[in-house]
Amino acid sequence: MSTKRNKIINVWTDDVRVYARTEDGSVASYAFDQWERLKNATKEQRDNFSLSFSGIHWPQLDEDLSFTGMFINSGLCSPSTPEEAYYYE
Repeated sequence: MSTKRNKIINVWTDDVRVYARTEDGSVASYAFDQWERLKNATKEQRDNFSLSFSGIHWPQLDEDLSFTGMFINSGLCSPSTPEEAYYYE
């Protein structure tokens, strides 16, 4: 597990997941079925997202997902605080 921060260079979706790739080639993802709004959204709604420093926002769905959680959930980084460890366990 790495504590090094990598720049997100690509974010994309398919029919069931959203993905993020870092500059070192690591890829993390979340399944849409973990969030009711994303699970029930159309492909067009899922593809209409914006990025911030900390995550992904779907304006039509009022949904936000963090890159930190995505990479912790995928086992590609460790929580940096006890709160993150509790939240993402």
